[in-house]
Amino acid sequence: MPEIQIDRFAQQFPNKYNPPSYAYLPAPSTFFAILGGSFAALSSVTAKLTVSSPPLYLQQLTTALHTTHSTHIIRVLMVSATIVCNVFMWLFFTKALRFGDSTPRVMMMQTAANFAVTALCGVYVFGDALSVQWWMGASLIGVGLVALNVERPEFVCEGADHAMGLDESEKSK
Repeated sequence: MPEIQIDRFAQQFPNKYNPPSYAYLPAPSTFFAILGGSFAALSSVTAKLTVSSPPLYLQQLTTALHTTHSTHIIRVLMVSATIVCNVFMWLFFTKALRFGDSTPRVMMMQTAANFAVTALCGVYVFGDALSVQWWMGASLIGVGLVALNVERPEFVCEGADHAMGLDESEKSK
């Protein structure tokens, strides 16, 4: 295990109080949460491709390989892709949590990205049709995520005495 160099500690272990010098990322937690959600969606897509009958282009690929075990090879590749996507999803999720100031915010961004990428993959990979009902449900989920993400300063509690309704004069007694 490499030694921690005290003078380079900030560069070796960035966090939300000591962000890395990613000049091109306005909010690293948002970026990593979107990447994590995207890999989670890709993981579910590769898992579905593993267990279901393959789409036409994968069937054409198996016939183009001209081997008797081409279906098994593709299934092994899909299982491997599922595992790799899950590893990257957890990697980016933990990075987003490290740089984020709020766990629910990170989780909501990852959920929204997962939802959007899953919908895109459903349309373009599996040929799903998205109905008006689906769009209404997706809109409600999006509104719910935004509503949960909004800060409400009126609900901030200043301490136990404030919660009990004690003011400064009653606190000194």
